Amino acid sequence: MQVKCFNPVIDDDCRVLILGSMPSVISRKVDFYYGNPTNRFWKILSALFGADFTTMTKEEKTAALLARRIALFDVFSVCDIKGSMDGNIKNAEFNDIPSLIRGTDIKTIYITSKKAFIAFNKKFGDYFADIGVKVVNLPSTSSANRSKFKTDAALFAEWQKLFVL
Repeated sequence: MQVKCFNPVIDDDCRVLILGSMPSVISRKVDFYYGNPTNRFWKILSALFGADFTTMTKEEKTAALLARRIALFDVFSVCDIKGSMDGNIKNAEFNDIPSLIRGTDIKTIYITSKKAFIAFNKKFGDYFADIGVKVVNLPSTSSANRSKFKTDAALFAEWQKLFVL
């Protein structure tokens, strides 16, 4: 099944860009990023920023992200995928991330998917290194990543080490 990404959450004041791979099946149903309640993304952001992102509407989440100068998007613009696992992504096309961040204050890009991180670096790594934008792979917040980070606290601790505004 061919899947398209959501529109980016971004404005000119953003300093950080968080990139996923593609929206999950459940995220596509709720029409917003990290919509699966078993995904720990919004829980981790809640812990990082002391605001309960888990109870916010998508409009409130968007406003809260932008107020913290955080942009949100996906590495891939379109792909073929069965289900939601990154390992099932085929025929992926990239979003134009260099154009997306032009005119912003973004100095760090965090990628929450190992597959997307590897693909992103193959495609854009030299470009971002040349312009001084740091690219960091954060541990996935997906419930599929529970084998490595069994507890939310363990995942939060790793994000807290790596995530800097």
